[in-house]
Amino acid sequence: MKKLFFIFISLIIFQAGAVVYISDEKLRSIEDNWLKLAPEGTYDFVTENLDYKTYMSEDFQKRLEEAEKILNPKMENAFIELAGFMVPVEKINAKVSKFLLVPVAGQCIHVPAPPLNQTILVDLEGETTEEVDIYFPILVTGKLKVGSQSFDVADSGYTLYNATVDILDLKDNE
Repeated sequence: MKKLFFIFISLIIFQAGAVVYISDEKLRSIEDNWLKLAPEGTYDFVTENLDYKTYMSEDFQKRLEEAEKILNPKMENAFIELAGFMVPVEKINAKVSKFLLVPVAGQCIHVPAPPLNQTILVDLEGETTEEVDIYFPILVTGKLKVGSQSFDVADSGYTLYNATVDILDLKDNE
C-alpha cells in the first residue's frame, strides 16, 4: 500500500528529478549529515533529562538561540547529501531556481523559523527545477559554502551549489 501511495503521489506532483528509493539505513546516514552542520559540542548544554521548566527558562532559550546561529566552518566545500523539504525562495518562469532546504516538513511556514545552522539555500545557479510540495521529501546533493543569507521566510547558514535534486522515496524492507 505504501508503494502504491508513493507511485500515485509521484504521478500527480511535478517532479524535480528522478524518484530515488533508499533504505532505512541509508536514510539514517543522510539524517546524520544534518548534525554535521553544527560544530561538535554546540548543543552540549542540552541534557537528556531536559524538563519543561528548564527548557522554557530565559537563560536556556538564550543559549539555544545563540547555539542555533553557530555554523561549522569545517563544512566549507564539503560534498554532502541531505534529505529534507523544499521551501521556494526564487522562481524563473514558474520553476524554482533557489530554495531553502529544511529538515522538517513545513518548518518555514511556522514560527519560529528553523535554526540558521539547519537551513540551507540550494542555488541551482541559473538552472531550474519543478516545485515540490513542502510536505514531500527530496534528496539534495552538492557542495556547501558556509555563510548566512536572509530571505522573507527564513535565514540560511549555508549555500549548496553544484546541486542535484531528486524526489525521495523509502524502499520497503518487507
